[in-house]
Amino acid sequence: MEDIIKKINEFSKLARERELTEEEKKEREKYRKMYIEKFKESVRGHLDSIKVVRVDDDGNPIDDDGNVIEPEA
Repeated sequence: MEDIIKKINEFSKLARERELTEEEKKEREKYRKMYIEKFKESVRGHLDSIKVVRVDDDGNPIDDDGNVIEPEA
C-alpha cells in the first residue's frame, strides 16, 4: 500500500509542475484504482470482523429473547 501511495504522490507532484502525458495519466489512474481496491478490501475486512452484541441496561450480553448470556469459561 505504501508503494501505491508513494507512486500516486509522485504523479501529483509531477502534475503540479507540468502537464502529465497521456501515458502518465493512464498509469496514475491505474494506481488510483489499485489504491481504492486495497482500501475497500481493508474496510471490508474490518467490517467482516465486527460482531454485534445486544446488551441489557447493565451491559450484560443478551440473546434475541432478552435473556442474559452467561460468559463461557
